Amino acid sequence: MSNQFLDRRRRVLPLVIAGAAALLVFVAVGVAIESALSPHKAESYTPPAAVAPPGSVTGVNPSGTSAVGIQGPLKIVQGSQLINGVHIGFTHSSVGAVSAAVEYWTQIGSTLDPDRAAAIGRLVADPSWTQGPAQLAQGPVSTRKALGLPTTGAAPTGASVVLEPVEYQLRSYSADDVSLLLLADYTTTAPNQGSQTHLGVFPLDLRWSVGDWKILAPSGSTDYSNLAVEPGSAQASADGWQQLQQ
Repeated sequence: MSNQFLDRRRRVLPLVIAGAAALLVFVAVGVAIESALSPHKAESYTPPAAVAPPGSVTGVNPSGTSAVGIQGPLKIVQGSQLINGVHIGFTHSSVGAVSAAVEYWTQIGSTLDPDRAAAIGRLVADPSWTQGPAQLAQGPVSTRKALGLPTTGAAPTGASVVLEPVEYQLRSYSADDVSLLLLADYTTTAPNQGSQTHLGVFPLDLRWSVGDWKILAPSGSTDYSNLAVEPGSAQASADGWQQLQQ
């Protein structure tokens, strides 16, 4: 067992284990965080149903393994363009879809600025999801509220949120439509609270549209709380999680 895995084990196990809830109708990362930030012991906490973020997966593979497509560790590829700090222009492949999901969720979940969230939405939302940018802009507002921060104006100095996907699994895949899950660390920092890291499952539906992978509007919810397990563990492997490699 590597030192890196042991370091992750020590870091993750004492923390709240939270299934991502978020973004049902108004699609906001903050709703997930508001639930996740409540203090609970990992061994006794039953997370709320994971309300699908931008896009929902309509069914869970009963075996708990990836439904189709790529298997095993995946090396993330970078989009061909960088616009306003967001990589877009991913390859038309399952690897490109997972890489796009990692980039999009990292960007959406790592801001406390509603205008920034809306700008991300304008880049990555499918054209059919016309309310995407406005709905995504509500995420930072809800996150601020959950952290006890002012919901308007600039975020206080020292306040931040960082979402870091570490593992993935495909739930369904075709040439132009992909449903997947990301297992991610979510770290929040707020004045007088210090930093806290939570573990969550973040679903995403993507469609190949206008030459890139785009996020579809939410269409329902599925409970993934039982899949919020320690990354790299035997249980994570049994549940179908695969490693993401930079």
